[in-house]
Amino acid sequence: MELKDVKIFIPEIPKEWTQRMRSGNTNIWNDRFCENGLPEIRLEPPIRGLYAERFEDGWFWVCGCSKCLKNNEKYPYIVCEEHDRCITCGTHRKDLTEIPWGHPDGFQCKPCADREHKERKEEALRKAKEKSHSEDDCWRQSEIICPVCASECSSDDMYESGEHEMTCYVCDTEFIVEVEYDVNYTSKLKET
Repeated sequence: MELKDVKIFIPEIPKEWTQRMRSGNTNIWNDRFCENGLPEIRLEPPIRGLYAERFEDGWFWVCGCSKCLKNNEKYPYIVCEEHDRCITCGTHRKDLTEIPWGHPDGFQCKPCADREHKERKEEALRKAKEKSHSEDDCWRQSEIICPVCASECSSDDMYESGEHEMTCYVCDTEFIVEVEYDVNYTSKLKET
C-alpha cells in the first residue's frame, strides 16, 4: 500500500474533539490555548508523512506528503521519509551536515544552494561586464540596482529617506543605497 492510500484510525482521540493543531510532526489536541476543559493529548504519527485528520467517523492518520499526493503544494509542512531529500541532488535530510535552505518544493542542501548561488553570481557579473555596467547606471532609478552586477535588489525594508547599507543577494557586494523622495502637489478647487 502506498502512503497516499493510508488511513489509520486513532482510537485515543474521541471523534467529537475538534481542537487539533500541529507542531512539526506532533499533533496536539486541546492545547493550553483552547481553554475547553479537555485534556491535552500529543501524538506522533506512526509513520513519518502522516498527520491527523478528522472525518465523520473519527480521527485518522492520513498522508500529508505533497509529493506522495502529487498535489504540488508549495512549502510542504509534512514530508514522508522517502521524499525528505534535497530537491537538487537528492541527498536525504538525515545525511546533511549543514542546515538546509527552504524551497517551495521542499529544501535544498547548503552545497547545492552555494553552487547555484556561485553560478548566478558568475552569470550576473559576466552580463554586467558585457554591458559595461557601472555605478553611473544606478543613479536615480525606480529600483535598487547593484552597482557591481546590475541585479535588481529588493527595497521591501527601506522606507525612510537617507543612506542605507545593503548587500546584493546575487554577487554579495556591500553598497550604499540613498533613498530620495520627490514631493509633488496637486491643487484643485473645493467642491461647494
